[in-house]
Amino acid sequence: MRKILCIGSASVDIKAFSQQEDVQNAYREGTIDLVPGGVARCMAINLCRLGFSTALYSVVGRDIFGEYIRRGLLEADVNIELLRTSETHKTALFSVMGAQGSSSSCVYSNEILREIAFDGALADFIRHKGIDAFVLDSNIPTETLADIYRIKETARSTGKGTRSVDAPFIFQNATSPDIAKKTLRWAPLIDLFGANEFEAAAILGNRPSPDAETADRFRALGFRNFIVTFGSEGVLVAIGDQTWTEKPYKPTAVVDTIGAGDAFASGFLYGFLSGKPEKKCIGFGLACARETLATRDTVSDGLSAEFLVTSRYRGGL
Repeated sequence: MRKILCIGSASVDIKAFSQQEDVQNAYREGTIDLVPGGVARCMAINLCRLGFSTALYSVVGRDIFGEYIRRGLLEADVNIELLRTSETHKTALFSVMGAQGSSSSCVYSNEILREIAFDGALADFIRHKGIDAFVLDSNIPTETLADIYRIKETARSTGKGTRSVDAPFIFQNATSPDIAKKTLRWAPLIDLFGANEFEAAAILGNRPSPDAETADRFRALGFRNFIVTFGSEGVLVAIGDQTWTEKPYKPTAVVDTIGAGDAFASGFLYGFLSGKPEKKCIGFGLACARETLATRDTVSDGLSAEFLVTSRYRGGL
């Protein structure tokens, strides 16, 4: 089983929603939820629940939000030896505000993530723990990403990539539209790339569709294997020269969409790294996404390898 290091954001999500119409300068009654989030954190927990040995490298503040995140990761059995505490920055926050009849707006504060660096401690951890797979989000500083991809580039150029420890598997998440293009320079080194429709639009220059044309445009940029989620339209998956599109599994009620994309990527990765056929990997991803759509949290307590194998979803057949 792969040993996975997730590197990137561990934040607290503040979700505010009102059933009342959005009127400028108005006060509206609604709900406010405080839940731990962050792409790297979500995927570390999801993959751990699916049976992988996972660790998280991120930075939190010396504040109540940082303790909230740290406690949740410990309870989830994720290795947090590399979860550092900043003495100068506050824990990353992600605020989502929505109202009836209007699009949601997001505000985030990720300054603390600039402290994620490739240093001796990280290098020692990778070596001593036998890390052979990385899950990266695009919030990581460019210099740190370059150092990580240099590991793979060096293994390829020196011909040492015969063992997984020499040439680690890398999953790269686009993370958000404003930074989706950040890792384009390393596209040929990415083993699996993940984006949603909005991040894909930022990369391609216009809104894509779940079809072969979109897949070909990503391939032209150097990506070999990638997944693009399209919400209610389903997903587009391309592995090498093959392309698949699948409709989503819809829960009885969609409680919250945040975290569903990370859940799909986690389920797909579970199958992909376990050597399962691509169609089954897609089914695993859709099953995980459905479970996450049905909860207010960014990760679902119901995820497990047994859930995927025994579920009645297509991915478990």
